[in-house]
Amino acid sequence: MKTLVVVGHPDVANSSTQGFFKHAAKEEPQVTWHVLRAPFDPLKEHQLLWEADRIVLEFPLYWYSVPAVMKDWIDQIFDEELLGESGQRLAGKEFGVVVTTGRALKEFAPGQSQGFTLAELLRPLQALANETKMTYLTPLTIGQFTRLGKKERLELAVSYRQYLTAEKPGHLATSVAWLVERLNKLAKEHEDQAPGYLGLVAVLLDNQEQLADLGVNLTLLGEDD
Repeated sequence: MKTLVVVGHPDVANSSTQGFFKHAAKEEPQVTWHVLRAPFDPLKEHQLLWEADRIVLEFPLYWYSVPAVMKDWIDQIFDEELLGESGQRLAGKEFGVVVTTGRALKEFAPGQSQGFTLAELLRPLQALANETKMTYLTPLTIGQFTRLGKKERLELAVSYRQYLTAEKPGHLATSVAWLVERLNKLAKEHEDQAPGYLGLVAVLLDNQEQLADLGVNLTLLGEDD
């Protein structure tokens, strides 16, 4: 699967958040990390979109919307040439969103300071995915990146890489499968540390089986009601 990450940020070079994401994306060879810079070359932009299986828009939330460079890109690039006369050229692709906020995520809720959820604020992008016949993925949201500790950043790096490359990002079974694949790869590349990596694989698979059993039991309980 080929993933295109479209980065819309007014100052990428000085963004610690985007530097972090770019470094994480480098670990995934099937990912193209594409920074938007005007003026745009429609032919190049169209080709990148056509070649991708998963398209991810990545940006900081600016006044409850995308930054100007990304809005201009959408307005200029999403045209009849991109979509084709039947509007089907992007059909079947996956469409994801990685959004960062300067406020804590808990503030984006009814009754809180922002008053709306991020899902509500991102509805225009969901509508864009719907109109272009793409499958909309649950957004990956990051609040106040600069306040994250080392452990939280490591967890975010894994979540981010999974969001870009896992078959069904956000699903527990998919996360486990993704981690097992990476650990098996590390075991082959580093034979001296292979027992440790394979041990972690065994733990993950054992836990997955237990979770599957729990799911079956919960389903049976539900049928008894």
